[in-house]
Amino acid sequence: MTYDPPEMMRDMHDEEDSGPESKDDPFYGEVRIRVLDLQERRPVGNEAQCISEPSLFLVRTRFAETSGVSVGGSIDLPNESVGPLSEVRLRDISSQASQELIPAICESIKSDPEKHLDFYNRANNLSLKFHAFQLLPGVGNSKALQMVKSRGMAGWGSFEEIDESCGIESVQLLAERYQKEMEDPAQTPRLLDLLVRSERLQ
Repeated sequence: MTYDPPEMMRDMHDEEDSGPESKDDPFYGEVRIRVLDLQERRPVGNEAQCISEPSLFLVRTRFAETSGVSVGGSIDLPNESVGPLSEVRLRDISSQASQELIPAICESIKSDPEKHLDFYNRANNLSLKFHAFQLLPGVGNSKALQMVKSRGMAGWGSFEEIDESCGIESVQLLAERYQKEMEDPAQTPRLLDLLVRSERLQ
Protein backbone atom coordinates (compact mmCIF):
# COMPACT_ATOMS: atom_id res chain seq x y z
CA MET A 1 0.00 0.00 0.00
CA THR A 2 1.34 3.42 -0.92
CA TYR A 3 1.27 6.44 1.34
CA ASP A 4 -1.24 8.32 -0.78
CA PRO A 5 -3.04 10.73 1.58
CA PRO A 6 -6.62 10.27 0.27
CA GLU A 7 -6.19 6.49 0.14
CA MET A 8 -4.72 6.35 3.63
CA MET A 9 -7.48 8.49 5.07
CA ARG A 10 -10.10 6.17 3.58
CA ASP A 11 -8.36 3.19 5.10
CA MET A 12 -7.92 4.59 8.59
CA HIS A 13 -10.84 5.77 9.65
CA ASP A 14 -9.67 21.87 27.59
CA GLU A 15 -12.17 20.33 29.75
CA GLU A 16 -11.40 17.77 32.48
CA ASP A 17 -13.04 14.43 31.81
CA SER A 18 -14.01 11.24 33.57
CA GLY A 19 -10.70 9.48 33.08
CA PRO A 20 -9.42 6.97 30.54
CA GLU A 21 -11.48 4.13 32.07
CA SER A 22 -14.68 5.41 30.39
CA LYS A 23 -15.39 4.68 26.71
CA ASP A 24 -16.87 8.16 26.41
CA ASP A 25 -13.51 9.61 27.38
CA PRO A 26 -11.32 11.02 24.57
CA PHE A 27 -8.33 9.30 26.15
CA TYR A 28 -9.97 5.90 26.51
CA GLY A 29 -7.42 3.24 25.64
CA GLU A 30 -4.38 5.23 26.74
CA VAL A 31 -2.24 2.89 28.83
CA ARG A 32 0.55 5.16 30.06
CA ILE A 33 1.67 8.75 30.50
CA ARG A 34 5.24 10.03 30.34
CA VAL A 35 5.87 13.05 32.55
CA LEU A 36 7.31 16.08 30.76
CA ASP A 37 7.03 18.59 33.60
CA LEU A 38 5.80 18.55 37.20
CA GLN A 39 4.80 21.74 38.97
CA GLU A 40 3.41 22.45 42.43
CA ARG A 41 0.04 24.23 42.29
CA ARG A 42 -0.91 25.46 45.74
CA PRO A 43 -3.32 24.74 47.31
CA VAL A 44 -4.61 22.14 44.85
CA GLY A 45 -1.62 19.81 44.59
CA ASN A 46 0.78 18.99 41.79
CA GLU A 47 0.10 19.44 38.09
CA ALA A 48 1.96 17.53 35.40
CA GLN A 49 2.26 18.00 31.67
CA CYS A 50 2.63 14.63 29.98
CA ILE A 51 2.42 12.72 26.73
CA SER A 52 0.05 9.79 26.61
CA GLU A 53 0.63 6.38 25.06
CA PRO A 54 -0.05 4.85 22.66
CA SER A 55 -1.76 7.81 20.94
CA LEU A 56 0.77 10.55 21.80
CA PHE A 57 -1.63 13.20 23.08
CA LEU A 58 -0.22 16.13 25.01
CA VAL A 59 -2.14 16.16 28.27
CA ARG A 60 -2.13 17.66 31.72
CA THR A 61 -3.21 16.02 34.93
CA ARG A 62 -2.93 16.40 38.69
CA PHE A 63 -1.28 14.02 41.12
CA ALA A 64 -2.63 13.43 44.59
CA GLU A 65 0.73 11.93 45.52
CA THR A 66 4.03 12.58 43.73
CA SER A 67 6.09 9.90 45.45
CA GLY A 68 7.86 8.01 42.66
CA VAL A 69 6.79 10.58 40.04
CA SER A 70 9.60 12.30 38.17
CA VAL A 71 10.17 14.17 34.92
CA GLY A 72 11.04 11.61 32.25
CA GLY A 73 9.34 8.82 34.16
CA SER A 74 6.26 6.91 33.03
CA ILE A 75 3.11 5.90 34.89
CA ASP A 76 0.75 3.12 33.85
CA LEU A 77 -2.96 3.89 33.57
CA PRO A 78 -5.39 3.67 35.22
CA ASN A 79 -3.78 4.85 38.43
CA GLU A 80 -5.55 6.12 41.53
CA SER A 81 -3.00 8.89 42.08
CA VAL A 82 -3.52 10.30 38.56
CA GLY A 83 -6.36 12.77 38.10
CA PRO A 84 -8.45 13.24 34.96
CA LEU A 85 -6.53 13.95 31.75
CA SER A 86 -7.19 17.03 29.65
CA GLU A 87 -5.56 17.89 26.35
CA VAL A 88 -3.10 20.77 26.15
CA ARG A 89 -1.71 22.51 23.06
CA LEU A 90 1.98 22.35 22.29
CA ARG A 91 2.29 26.12 22.42
CA ASP A 92 0.88 26.11 25.98
CA ILE A 93 3.30 23.64 27.54
CA SER A 94 6.20 24.82 29.70
CA SER A 95 9.76 25.23 28.45
CA GLN A 96 10.72 22.21 30.59
CA ALA A 97 8.03 20.10 28.92
CA SER A 98 9.14 21.33 25.48
CA GLN A 99 12.70 20.19 26.18
CA GLU A 100 11.49 16.76 27.32
CA LEU A 101 9.03 16.19 24.47
CA ILE A 102 11.30 14.77 21.74
CA PRO A 103 13.12 12.37 24.13
CA ALA A 104 9.74 11.23 25.49
CA ILE A 105 8.36 10.60 21.98
CA CYS A 106 11.52 8.67 21.12
CA GLU A 107 11.04 6.46 24.18
CA SER A 108 7.41 5.91 23.23
CA ILE A 109 8.39 4.88 19.70
CA LYS A 110 10.99 2.44 21.02
CA SER A 111 8.52 0.91 23.49
CA ASP A 112 6.02 0.10 20.70
CA PRO A 113 8.15 0.01 17.54
CA GLU A 114 5.98 -1.97 15.14
CA LYS A 115 3.48 0.71 14.08
CA HIS A 116 6.22 3.34 13.77
CA LEU A 117 8.60 1.04 11.88
CA ASP A 118 5.72 0.38 9.48
CA PHE A 119 6.14 3.90 8.10
CA TYR A 120 9.68 3.16 6.93
CA ASN A 121 8.67 -0.17 5.40
CA ARG A 122 5.51 0.99 3.61
CA ALA A 123 6.20 4.59 2.66
CA ASN A 124 5.96 5.28 -1.04
CA ASN A 125 5.54 8.18 -3.47
CA LEU A 126 2.97 10.80 -2.51
CA SER A 127 3.30 12.39 -5.96
CA LEU A 128 5.56 12.14 -8.99
CA LYS A 129 8.13 14.38 -7.30
CA PHE A 130 7.58 13.81 -3.60
CA HIS A 131 8.22 10.67 -1.56
CA ALA A 132 6.76 10.09 1.91
CA PHE A 133 10.30 9.89 3.32
CA GLN A 134 10.57 13.61 2.54
CA LEU A 135 8.06 14.27 5.31
CA LEU A 136 10.94 13.61 7.70
CA PRO A 137 13.04 16.65 8.69
CA GLY A 138 16.16 17.06 6.58
CA VAL A 139 15.31 14.30 4.08
CA GLY A 140 15.37 15.57 0.51
CA ASN A 141 14.64 13.84 -2.78
CA SER A 142 18.06 12.25 -3.26
CA LYS A 143 18.14 10.95 0.31
CA ALA A 144 14.64 9.55 -0.08
CA LEU A 145 15.68 7.69 -3.23
CA GLN A 146 18.72 6.27 -1.44
CA MET A 147 16.48 5.09 1.40
CA VAL A 148 14.11 3.37 -1.02
CA LYS A 149 17.06 1.59 -2.63
CA SER A 150 18.44 0.53 0.77
CA ARG A 151 15.05 -0.79 1.85
CA GLY A 152 14.74 -3.07 -1.18
CA MET A 153 11.99 -5.67 -1.27
CA ALA A 154 12.64 -7.15 2.17
CA GLY A 155 12.30 -3.98 4.24
CA TRP A 156 13.85 -3.38 7.64
CA GLY A 157 13.39 -5.39 10.81
CA SER A 158 14.45 -2.69 13.25
CA PHE A 159 15.27 0.99 13.56
CA GLU A 160 18.91 0.00 14.02
CA GLU A 161 18.90 -1.57 10.54
CA ILE A 162 17.47 1.63 9.06
CA ASP A 163 20.08 3.78 10.78
CA GLU A 164 22.94 1.57 9.65
CA SER A 165 21.85 1.28 6.03
CA CYS A 166 20.71 4.89 5.57
CA GLY A 167 22.97 6.85 7.88
CA ILE A 168 20.07 8.52 9.73
CA GLU A 169 18.55 8.53 13.20
CA SER A 170 15.20 7.04 12.23
CA VAL A 171 13.50 7.26 15.64
CA GLN A 172 14.62 10.87 16.15
CA LEU A 173 13.41 11.94 12.69
CA LEU A 174 10.00 10.37 13.24
CA ALA A 175 9.73 12.01 16.67
CA GLU A 176 10.57 15.39 15.14
CA ARG A 177 7.88 14.90 12.49
CA TYR A 178 5.31 14.05 15.17
CA GLN A 179 6.30 17.18 17.09
CA LYS A 180 5.90 19.29 13.96
CA GLU A 181 2.38 17.93 13.48
CA MET A 182 1.55 18.70 17.13
CA GLU A 183 2.75 22.26 16.55
CA ASP A 184 0.91 22.75 13.26
CA PRO A 185 -2.39 20.86 12.81
CA ALA A 186 -2.39 21.90 9.12
CA GLN A 187 0.53 19.58 8.37
CA THR A 188 -0.61 16.94 5.90
CA PRO A 189 -0.52 14.02 5.60
CA ARG A 190 -0.51 13.58 9.37
CA LEU A 191 1.59 10.60 10.38
CA LEU A 192 0.23 10.89 13.93
CA ASP A 193 -3.24 10.07 12.59
CA LEU A 194 -2.16 7.53 9.99
CA LEU A 195 0.28 5.56 12.13
CA VAL A 196 -0.47 6.24 15.77
CA ARG A 197 -4.16 7.13 16.05
CA SER A 198 -5.61 5.18 13.13
CA GLU A 199 -7.76 2.92 15.33
CA ARG A 200 -9.45 5.99 16.81
CA LEU A 201 -10.43 7.22 13.33
CA GLN A 202 -12.16 4.03 12.25
